[in-house]
Amino acid sequence: MSHSSSQVAVKPKNFLAAVLVMVGMTLISSNDAIMKLSGEEMSVGQMLFIRGFFAVVFFSIFIKVSGKPLWPAQMMNKWSWARAACECSATVCFITSLTLLPIATASTLVWITPLLLTLAAAFFLKERVSVGRWLAVSVGFAGVLLVTNPFGDSFSLAMLLPLASAFFVSLRDLMTRKIDKELDSIYVLLITLFVVTVAGLLMTLLEWRPVSIERAAWLGLSAVLLGLGFLSQINAVRIGELSFIAPFVYTGILVAVFWGYLIWNQLPNIYVFSGMALIVGSGIYLLSTNKTGE
Repeated sequence: MSHSSSQVAVKPKNFLAAVLVMVGMTLISSNDAIMKLSGEEMSVGQMLFIRGFFAVVFFSIFIKVSGKPLWPAQMMNKWSWARAACECSATVCFITSLTLLPIATASTLVWITPLLLTLAAAFFLKERVSVGRWLAVSVGFAGVLLVTNPFGDSFSLAMLLPLASAFFVSLRDLMTRKIDKELDSIYVLLITLFVVTVAGLLMTLLEWRPVSIERAAWLGLSAVLLGLGFLSQINAVRIGELSFIAPFVYTGILVAVFWGYLIWNQLPNIYVFSGMALIVGSGIYLLSTNKTGE
């Protein structure tokens, strides 16, 4: 009887977590659409700096309101800064790819991260990887080939940017394992935002274009969407089971396809859609089996 009650109690939390993941990915993908639009008038460095500035302010206020210290001593953990450097590299690659590629293509290719993490687990962490997971990796890479079409006319070197972003995201996740578990996730995020913002500022030294108040306001909205999206994901992971909520992270690709069609009239062809399906399918399998390793 108690076992049955426990199962009933878990399900509402899982569904709430799934909703939070979908909301979070919708907000993050909408932020990506704003960044792509802004990239038509601004440099990548400017976008990262202005959005980052608003995001740092947003999260700093959030931390102060929650009653936590703004900059605890634990934030000087070297692994937190190494993780931030990886996230910064991933962000620069991805935002640059948004300015050069259809949003759906960039958003899909960056989601090969579960494939790369599986490879890293096998070759660097010496973890056991089952036959099923190896098959999922193979299927995922087949999807990458369909999306990029490396031997066709539609191939662009810019497609390497979201793949590079996925590589740095994989490194970021490996670095995350090294961070002191006593350091609150919000501080890890704040360090990352700070590093990305400073990197954007340095990049603006290479190219600065006039920025209208309207465009700055859109980037402010982008920062809020990004911040709320991250907070939704953090809360989802804390209340739900990873194996249950993992598939819902791919909501972001659907949202990216929606914005791509609505704003730029871009709709992936049948080969790209097929590649997306393979990448999403393999990613869902890898994420959902990550807990058990089966």
